[in-house]
Amino acid sequence: MKLKINWDHKRTKHAIERMWLRGISGKDIMNALLKGQKRKQKDNLIEAFHSYYSVVYAEYFFKEQNIHKIYPVTVKIW
Repeated sequence: MKLKINWDHKRTKHAIERMWLRGISGKDIMNALLKGQKRKQKDNLIEAFHSYYSVVYAEYFFKEQNIHKIYPVTVKIW
């Protein structure tokens, strides 16, 4: 299944701004999604912890197109 991060969605604007403020790149986000420890939040949101930051995102599976879409919501530093 192909993993795709949707950066064009209106909800991702906040995540992009938080990334710029914290110096986190798109590659760092991908590492958090693939390697990070995941915790489920309410309303279909998931938080992936990696290194010194975490990514909150929504995910959707499209089986007919064989795509796994990710919509980042915010980026936290802890």
